[in-house]
Amino acid sequence: MKKNLMMMGLFCMGMLTMTTSCGDDDDNDGPDDPTKVEISDSEYDAILSQYVNSVVIPTYSDLLARNEALRLSVVSFTTSPSNNAFSAVCDAWLNAREPWETSEAFLFGPVADKGLDPNMDSWPLDQAAIVQILNSQQWSELEWSGDFDEESDEIGAAQNVRGFHTLEFLCFKDGKPRTVSALASSSAPEDIEYASADASAWGNYMIHVANLLQKDASDLYGYWSKSYDGGQSYARQFLAHNGGQGFQSAINCVEQIIDGCVDIASEVGSAKIGEPYDLYVNGKTKEALYAVESWYSWHSRDDYTNNIYSIRNAYYGSRDGRVNANSLSALVAKYNPSLDSQVKSAIQTAADAIQAIPQPFRSNIACAESEAAMDACSNLESLLKNTLKPYLVSHTK
Repeated sequence: MKKNLMMMGLFCMGMLTMTTSCGDDDDNDGPDDPTKVEISDSEYDAILSQYVNSVVIPTYSDLLARNEALRLSVVSFTTSPSNNAFSAVCDAWLNAREPWETSEAFLFGPVADKGLDPNMDSWPLDQAAIVQILNSQQWSELEWSGDFDEESDEIGAAQNVRGFHTLEFLCFKDGKPRTVSALASSSAPEDIEYASADASAWGNYMIHVANLLQKDASDLYGYWSKSYDGGQSYARQFLAHNGGQGFQSAINCVEQIIDGCVDIASEVGSAKIGEPYDLYVNGKTKEALYAVESWYSWHSRDDYTNNIYSIRNAYYGSRDGRVNANSLSALVAKYNPSLDSQVKSAIQTAADAIQAIPQPFRSNIACAESEAAMDACSNLESLLKNTLKPYLVSHTK
């Protein structure tokens, strides 16, 4: 009898719910009829302008300025080598990493087509080749010419001995700035130390790498803001979306923004964290350590977090963690508040999960926190790819 009364109560509650929710759609709680939402080009154009002019170009401008500060710190070091000068270079390196890592949600266009991403951020390094260049001082081996081809062994060899991580290798050791009087523990490339005997070559190598980093940042900023391949800037072609660079419509541009976010969410979870994790749990401990990006500086965790913040910046239309009125977040919140909340939550959950990994990551590769971070990145990737992007595409006029 008690069971029957309970079932009757549940039936009545269900009828009440059906009566009060008539006309609602389980897609979201935004407009009266969300299935008829049609997003116009004018709405997207405001978002694209904000994205380009308040996220992408300022990020690359910041990168340019900080790479110049890094270059000047290297010049100061080579003029008067000291432990304090080494520390100053390391501080400048860490400062320059922030805009670079927060740009990785938009690794499309010039940064990819011109090979500027691997120029500045190739990983892992060829440590043996770096030592050979220190000995030979053949600085031309850091450069390549012609059209970029990611399958070219010659180009790849040059990119593996330059960029942020080569300078990191030359300036950091075990998470700390190198010193001018350290003694090498072995003759292995990874154990090489700065010494007065090779101070000139070491300093010259640092200068060549810093100069190339500055040139790459300058080129990247110029391609987006001034001219690309002799024509209009990449930004103007992107915003016009009338066929230039393959963008035929505003929604094409929006899809590219989301694809960039999907790519970096996947890379952080499955490659930057996942590859070292897989190697480690399969007994390849040394290979796992060398697969960890930024392990010389112990900056891996912050690099990965900034990658997630690059997704936040692209979605929020800002670089300060606040949602701009002309942003994908504001647009989605207008029509589908539930989805917007899900995306925001997934972004923050991924960032928090990465920060929860014990420091340094290279010493805690196979911990439970790493597993949680991989899961969070995977969930973010799936939400962006399988929910957010289809929603916008299907609701575009």
